[in-house]
Amino acid sequence: MSDPRFCPQSQKALAQLVQHLSPGILPEGRPWLVGIGGPGGGGKSMLSDWLKRSVPNCAVLSLDDFRLPRNSRPRHAPFGSHPDAVDVSRLQQVLQSARKGGPVHQPVFDSKAGHAQHHELLPAADIWLLDGEITAYEMLDAYLDIRILVQSSLWTQFMTRLNRDRGDRGCSLSKTLKIYIQSNLKDHPRFAKGAEDKAQLIFYRHPRKGLHLRKDFLNF
Repeated sequence: MSDPRFCPQSQKALAQLVQHLSPGILPEGRPWLVGIGGPGGGGKSMLSDWLKRSVPNCAVLSLDDFRLPRNSRPRHAPFGSHPDAVDVSRLQQVLQSARKGGPVHQPVFDSKAGHAQHHELLPAADIWLLDGEITAYEMLDAYLDIRILVQSSLWTQFMTRLNRDRGDRGCSLSKTLKIYIQSNLKDHPRFAKGAEDKAQLIFYRHPRKGLHLRKDFLNF
């Protein structure tokens, strides 16, 4: 692979990962669930999209869409970065179906309506990429075959949220700041504690230099 968004060490590690996942005959004889976690605005979706294009029969499952309806969340968990704001039972059902080799029903969260208005039926895949902040949390340990973390500086996270949440998602400046403070400064540091020790790959996103490899412990 040759991609300017990845440093040479990152390219080597990702090439090894792609080679391991590509044959379609996985060690457990079932689909694999690969978690791609990290704080909001870190670069998870960019890596997920790249892997989806690089690995045959691979699909992305957006865990951000498993948020509870906004009016049903407890006051202490206003955003999807908190485990109590996640529809855990529905997520577990979907992950169990994916591991058994079946199709999954991906909810599609409507940020304007504040709830998932419909779902998409995703066909079975050999590799499922679980993209979302909560992928770094202990609550998903039992489901993951590989955990990848994408980290970045708080400044990079903040600027990405400003550009994405305000520009692409239409959030007000006030709401964007609230999301950043709660999700990036409070929830993620608290609930992702210990994730680095469990991750097989850790990347650090530089806003201009792309992803740099911090840890490679694949052991394939």
